[in-house]
Amino acid sequence: MKRKVYEYMECWKMVSFGMTVLAGFSGGADSTALLELLWEYGREHGIRVRALHVNHGIRGDEAERDEAFCEEFCRAREIPLTIIRKDVPGLAKQRGIGMEEAGRLVRYAAFEQEIQKGGADRAALAHHRDDQAETMLFHLMRGTGLRGLRGMEPVRLPYIRPFLCVERQEIEAWLREQGIGWVEDSTNQELAYTRNRIRHQIVAGMEAIRPGSVRRMAETAKQLLEIEGYLEEELEKRWEGSVRRREDGLEILLEPFIRMHPAIQKLLVRKCMVQLMGGGRDLEAVHIEQVCALAEGRRGSRLTLPGGYFAVLGYEELLLKKGYGQEKKEEEVYCVPGEEYHYMGAYFCLQVEKCDKIGKIPVNCYTKWFDYDKIKNSLVLRTRRPGDYLELSGGIRKKLKDFFIDCKVPREERSRRILLADGSHILWVTGLRISENYKVTEQTRTILKVQMKENGGTEDGEAPY
Repeated sequence: MKRKVYEYMECWKMVSFGMTVLAGFSGGADSTALLELLWEYGREHGIRVRALHVNHGIRGDEAERDEAFCEEFCRAREIPLTIIRKDVPGLAKQRGIGMEEAGRLVRYAAFEQEIQKGGADRAALAHHRDDQAETMLFHLMRGTGLRGLRGMEPVRLPYIRPFLCVERQEIEAWLREQGIGWVEDSTNQELAYTRNRIRHQIVAGMEAIRPGSVRRMAETAKQLLEIEGYLEEELEKRWEGSVRRREDGLEILLEPFIRMHPAIQKLLVRKCMVQLMGGGRDLEAVHIEQVCALAEGRRGSRLTLPGGYFAVLGYEELLLKKGYGQEKKEEEVYCVPGEEYHYMGAYFCLQVEKCDKIGKIPVNCYTKWFDYDKIKNSLVLRTRRPGDYLELSGGIRKKLKDFFIDCKVPREERSRRILLADGSHILWVTGLRISENYKVTEQTRTILKVQMKENGGTEDGEAPY
């Protein structure tokens, strides 16, 4: 076993001369064997080895026994040992998570803390083939897709897993040959924990039915890892031209997205979500599938995702963001000509002018002219509300909602579009068009000039209408 592990480490380039490796050390068979082999390897190859023991505060006297064993083991070999004590039950209760998850968070936090202090270049974990099989089955049941099904990686810096090439029985047999003892964690036999049930009821059953199942699953994991590596390379080639970052999220451009192979689509969506969420632990395969399906759906459709995130389908993009529909609603601003008003980051200047002779009205996107005498109510700057409409050519009334749909305004932008309103009748949908009813004609005697300024300056441009 020793030679197999060392060859595996060198194949994956896990460590190099002069590095310090921090090994997780519980005192169980797996971590004991790992620390022993790393210690021997380090003396031969110029690698410094340290150990980290986390007391979870769960098993009382048994936990104290384990800690004492780790201290004695490291003292005999002059291996520096760091002991961290944490209240895992308290953390689980505080965060509303299971004991397994709380313990995992504590252990990884301890590793990160030591690494940040400069105490190690690599963190060595004692996961082996049996653990790999359990992980694959756990992810398969959750539905996490290819990334979860390929299991744990041998190297995911700063973490290394030298034992993914061996099985639990090999490790215990090697320890007995060397005359090295270990301690048993009684909770490993408790079926209240999900992984224990997978280990004792499923993996053991698989081996009984078809010996060698664990080894073959490890081989499959290796193949899937290689396939994923190839797909990741393909994804990187397409990422830059397919994804745009926005202040409130990420946009996936539909035109290049729909041309991608489904496998690349799923990887791209997952990568976007992981970036937004800071991790993808709550993401399942079904979420990725739903987002990909949304790209073929009706414009304006949206999808709820874990962690308060949403996917929203626009006309040219698929938007991923947090808290869709939770934007703060701006108060209405009542306007009096002759004054300047600030609303949603823009300035509006309203002026009334007499019109004895009508000349050509300039086509200008940010300055508009209206027949002031046709305004029946108070002028208001606001966002949309139920019942809003505009008047089009021929006296046709169109609901503002339908107008937005016709103009292909993305759903998430409609509530942010600034409107100048006369009651429910919209004079001006900024950036798009004005109502036909308020247009200046030869009969107009008084003109309302409205100038919109953004970022402190007047922005002009060609109007689409």
